[in-house]
Amino acid sequence: MLVAGAFVISTNHVLGRFVINDIPPLGLAFWRVAIGAIVLLPFAWRELVAKRQVIIDNWKLFLAIAFVFMPLGNAAVYLAYNFTTAINGAVIATAQPAFTMFLAWFVLRQTVTPMQALGIAIAALGVLVIITRGELSALTTMSFGGGDLIMLVGTVGFAIYTVLVRRVPPEIGPMLILVVVQLFGAATMAPLYIAESLIYLPIPLTWEALFVLLWLGTAIAVVAVGLNNMVILTLGPNKASIGHYLRAVFI
Repeated sequence: MLVAGAFVISTNHVLGRFVINDIPPLGLAFWRVAIGAIVLLPFAWRELVAKRQVIIDNWKLFLAIAFVFMPLGNAAVYLAYNFTTAINGAVIATAQPAFTMFLAWFVLRQTVTPMQALGIAIAALGVLVIITRGELSALTTMSFGGGDLIMLVGTVGFAIYTVLVRRVPPEIGPMLILVVVQLFGAATMAPLYIAESLIYLPIPLTWEALFVLLWLGTAIAVVAVGLNNMVILTLGPNKASIGHYLRAVFI
């Protein structure tokens, strides 16, 4: 699940960079979760109704998860690719497991063992070696700008998301978590998407845009994020965050 989810999610970064001149970033983020919710609702609506009181009781948690995952996470990544490269994004993403480990200790009080810290450091070094093709000195010649700062914000958002998912009550299963977060995510993204469409650029009505949105809304929002959530719930945020190194390699 960890490897499969990481591989599919890596296409999110590639597509985000590929369509920057055609599909606006906030519209991309909105339709990703909107389509994901539409796809999943026929399978999850009964559980959604049955667990509605638990969801209502924890609406602030779900809103926080949706906010760090969509506006602060995915939307920031899509926006960042207007100003940076996929390679820069992959390098910055190597910081996410470290952020996740710190937040898991701070929020969940999970113990960080020396072996875990060493493992993350070795994995990060390995990813950087692969990205630079063995020439780590190439990192010193890379230029970083505003887009990379936005990417860093998105990386922190994903780290917070990874930790907060573990705070969801156990009676809410992985599929329901996915649906509820996507519904809340669509709600938080809607005002931003509408403003972007009116002020900057609407989603183009093309076959290419339709394909990209359907891929993001199904393969990414449903399959990859669903697998990622299951890994987080099974292994915990620290171990699950290792998948971010795999994403960087696949990119």
